[in-house]
Formats: sequence, structure tokens, C-alpha cells
Amino acid sequence: MRFLIDQNLPTRLIGVLHELGHDADHVKLLKLDMASDGHIWTLAASLPAVVISKDRDFLSLVRRETSTGFVHLDVGNLSNDQLFAIVRRTWPMVTARLQAGERLVEIRA
Repeated sequence: MRFLIDQNLPTRLIGVLHELGHDADHVKLLKLDMASDGHIWTLAASLPAVVISKDRDFLSLVRRETSTGFVHLDVGNLSNDQLFAIVRRTWPMVTARLQAGERLVEIRA
């Protein structure tokens, strides 16, 4: 599965997702760190990739746009190591739900 990581998450999350067997890109590395949420959403749909973000603004896009999925990391401010531990622990469930056709998966700390 392929993921597009939003600017509010660390670029090192790419490595964690690779460890878990997934492809990932980060908007900063694609020089899109100033892009609008709508532009990121459209890019994700064209790749195709699922958007990962802490940004609640994507919730409105996933509800009205059916072109891709969204993983909302509703985890507040925490260290990168804590974030990576949450991702490692929850990702099998996240991908199972996405593969089952869910377009929105929310992770809470």
C-alpha cells in the first residue's frame, strides 16, 4: 500500500512505513510543503496513495471526495519515537481497514 505523508508529520515516518512493507512519500520531499490540502488530496488520488496527517481539515475532504483514503493521526503532540511506536502498533489494523474499503481510519493516542 502507498501513503502520502502530510507536512505536519516527520519525514522519518517514511522509514517506519517502509519497515512495515509500504511505499511512502512525504510532501516536504516532493517540494509540496506549502501546497493546499486540496492539492495534496488530488496528488494522493493520482498516485494512488492514502493521505496520512494530523490535520483535521482532511476530514471534510474524505467525506465529500471519494478519490482516496485518509489516516487521521489524532495523537496530539508527542515525540517522534512515541509517534513511531503508535504507528508500528496500529498499522496492521489500519491497513486491514483500508483494504476492506474504509476510506477514513482514525488513530487516537
